Amino acid sequence: MEFDPLLDYSHTDLGNEKNLAYWNFCELIKTLITLSSNAEKQDEIVGYGAVCDEMAIDFESYFTLTVDLYRNFNLLTNLQLEKLEELDLFFDNRSGDKSPDFWDDFLLETNHEWELVRNMAKDILKLLEMEDLQLEIEREEKFEETNKGRKLIMQCTKIRLIKK
Repeated sequence: MEFDPLLDYSHTDLGNEKNLAYWNFCELIKTLITLSSNAEKQDEIVGYGAVCDEMAIDFESYFTLTVDLYRNFNLLTNLQLEKLEELDLFFDNRSGDKSPDFWDDFLLETNHEWELVRNMAKDILKLLEMEDLQLEIEREEKFEETNKGRKLIMQCTKIRLIKK
């Protein structure tokens, strides 16, 4: 079976290492599309929470921690791998207290470093030949009324890759 970004690998046997690699690779593509999006779209995709942190955590989960799976199944060329590692280093150089403005969600739209991230992610998607994909988002939220207003008690987001 060849990799198909439009296939929902979560419905396959994820005990099979190849299926697991393909599922993670789809999640990486979703993460790159999110990272390449404008700030308003990033907010929409991530939903409630710390948007900057969530995007970086997703990148760490679906690239940094799983890159060996991609290598095992030849999912990345050397150039693609190099560009992904550059993005990983970019995040690492701003982690912790090194660059607090970078992690400020209120500056996501205006911080020029996030524009660099967007451009790097767009370039990687082109290298992967995945620039013709977009995200379809389905979100369910439940709120409860409190004496302080509405409180989010549940958020479920399903994201699929589709062709533009």
